[in-house]
Amino acid sequence: MKIEILYPEYANLFGDMGNILYLKACLPQAEFIETPMNSAPRFLTEPIDLIYMGPMSEPAQEKAIQRLMPYKEQLAGLIAGGTHFLFTGNAVETLFQEIEDNGRKIPGLGLFSLTAKRSYLHRHNSNFLGGFQGMEVLGCKSQFTMAYGDNSQNYFAKAQRGIGLNRDTPLEGIRQNHFIGTYLIGPLLVMNPPFTRWLLDSMGAKDAPLAYEDAVKRAYAQRLKEFKD
Repeated sequence: MKIEILYPEYANLFGDMGNILYLKACLPQAEFIETPMNSAPRFLTEPIDLIYMGPMSEPAQEKAIQRLMPYKEQLAGLIAGGTHFLFTGNAVETLFQEIEDNGRKIPGLGLFSLTAKRSYLHRHNSNFLGGFQGMEVLGCKSQFTMAYGDNSQNYFAKAQRGIGLNRDTPLEGIRQNHFIGTYLIGPLLVMNPPFTRWLLDSMGAKDAPLAYEDAVKRAYAQRLKEFKD
């Protein structure tokens, strides 16, 4: 099994590289490929089981868009073909139509018909509790952007508490085939053992045990109680 981490020297905010550390513990035999910003992605030349990118600063986000733009057709084909993706935090915005920043419009790869709008004077921080595939998903949000557009047919999770793409919708993130892009940080996989189990199974790793299973399940139950209270 091969997992490619895009631009880890930049896309590593909020402790979200914890997602990769946890996957390494769950999948010790897997190959983890760290692709730096100035290198061509390995997904161009070989099959990859999961492509991951985490949250980054706004200048790094614009660099990531520039680096990925030549590969947008390949990325679209991989999403259509069912390759697994997990983009957390603002990483998903690189695939939007555009990002608006104080009158400036930054074109994204245009794979999803959404727009992100930055407001540096209004950082949004909140907790999230929502439903996905019959399970409860927990996470945190910390972002300068809100996203706008119709994700009613391809959202990731529906908020029970917290917000979706913006304050006016409960529909959070994007799920298209096996692509998942979510603003939730935490790190998501450590905080949500049921979701991590689902992801591993979906990737074909049904025999892989959850690392530190008892501990992560106890922590999940405690967080779930706190989020509901």
